Amino acid sequence: MERDFRKGYVEIDFPVEPSGARTASPAALLWRSLRLFLSNLPFVAAATLAVFLPGKLALQAFCAALDIPVSSVLGYFLMTASDLVLSALAVPAVIYGIAMRLRTGRAGPLGESLRWGRRQWAKALWNMFQVEVTVLLWSLLLFIPGIVKFCGLAVVDPIVALEADRERNVLERSRRLTEGHRWRIFAVVAPLGVLDMLTSFAVLGAVEKAAYSRVLLALADSLLALCAQWMTLALLLVYLGLLRARR
Repeated sequence: MERDFRKGYVEIDFPVEPSGARTASPAALLWRSLRLFLSNLPFVAAATLAVFLPGKLALQAFCAALDIPVSSVLGYFLMTASDLVLSALAVPAVIYGIAMRLRTGRAGPLGESLRWGRRQWAKALWNMFQVEVTVLLWSLLLFIPGIVKFCGLAVVDPIVALEADRERNVLERSRRLTEGHRWRIFAVVAPLGVLDMLTSFAVLGAVEKAAYSRVLLALADSLLALCAQWMTLALLLVYLGLLRARR
């Protein structure tokens, strides 16, 4: 663990299944990622909520102080921006902790995982921002090109979290790794994306019926971020499988 901090990256010195190989089944990978998510739910929940809950509560307190309506354009922009800022800390922390679980059989300590997430925060934020802008711009042309671009950039988060200081051109690294596997990656991320969208509509709809309580909205946003970590773990398995397939 401390050796990862000294070297500046996480060494993949544990056995992984070829999730990204052509023989892999997207359905099997989804099932494995769900089992990984549920079996590590206490750690994933702690790492995610430790970042998102205070962050979202602080955001809603700020919006309340400035009388920014929840349903306004500015309110929506601030919530979206906060998702990006907080994910840049929570996602590397979760990936690091789960990588330790795959290496040692136990999830990484929460404090150590959050420290690793904080170490990668600026790099993760910049690369997440680039991915969002790239996918958005291609989606403006047609929806399909945006999806294709996302599949090419799908393993950006695991690269930032695990390869860390060893890789500078993260987006290009993701494009190289996913080359030839993007339709299989699409078969993994598409159902999770639809599930995320439906969950968001259901949860935020319930909050709307509760007259947009700011505390409730902060809690709902945090729980949605926790659910989104299933996608994080699925893409972690994709990344690890792609590494093995290339070897």
